[in-house]
Amino acid sequence: MNDPGFAITMEERRRSLEAVVSAAQFFRGELLQATGWPLKYLKDARIEHVLSADSPWRVGYAPDTLTSLVDHLAAENFAYSTMEGAGLVNRAGDADITDRFRDQLVLVARDAKLHPTGFIGIGRDGQAQSLSPVTAIHQPSNVLVGIAEQMDLLRGGAVPVIVDNPVDAIAVSSVSRASDGQWAGIPVFGAGLSTAQVRMLRKFSLGDTAIVIANGDEHRQKLTTGYLFDLALYYDRVRAVALPHSPSTIATAESGPQIMNDLLTTARPVLTYRFGGATAADLVRDPEPPDRAPGL
Repeated sequence: MNDPGFAITMEERRRSLEAVVSAAQFFRGELLQATGWPLKYLKDARIEHVLSADSPWRVGYAPDTLTSLVDHLAAENFAYSTMEGAGLVNRAGDADITDRFRDQLVLVARDAKLHPTGFIGIGRDGQAQSLSPVTAIHQPSNVLVGIAEQMDLLRGGAVPVIVDNPVDAIAVSSVSRASDGQWAGIPVFGAGLSTAQVRMLRKFSLGDTAIVIANGDEHRQKLTTGYLFDLALYYDRVRAVALPHSPSTIATAESGPQIMNDLLTTARPVLTYRFGGATAADLVRDPEPPDRAPGL
């Protein structure tokens, strides 16, 4: 960033990144001992396997407390100025410093060098959002979730599958790992997929294909299909498919993994619809979905 308000030394940057790593470890520990809605949410979404020690998805939980994270970071010898600079705490004037993130499932967001720079959260309502503010180390439009967690898949040629929610990304990843590793779920939320994020995704993709999944209401589908054109600047083959249900719902249904594989394998090329006045929703509407999908 060029804003002089974000100018920091290399040492300050290093300590800020280390603070984010320490916070991620704290959140992970909190989830592993959590009760109540976080565990119920993971179970209902059928992604409780993220609790396993060998899960690449290091989902955490920010507790609903005032200073649990502050106290943890202080015990790890991080200065309050570092916590604040890393976007991990709130300070109201001269008042005490408090935890910024509360009562949220959290996942780490990483920059183009795969440094953990901030967090995205999932609330009780299941909605995902960026939690970390813009800081000297973190800009929401320049980070992604899921790259490091699926680096082995991407290096093996897996196709990035753009979805709206981390739960859907985890479901796509699980389907991929249970079969032949064709897919890597990448969640996008909030303002959508930026050009910087597309460049970052392309950097770690060995193949030349990307798929966008659109589901939800018409407004959400139109927002999602807006990603197609930026993707087409960096990928030779851009595919799209509209699903009758969320990827996580499909993947966890009976025969769900096979249905998901079929839907992704038959995703339609965007170039087919470049002409003829198609709307954004038309770009992904599949007139002949697999017979089994609508009946889920």
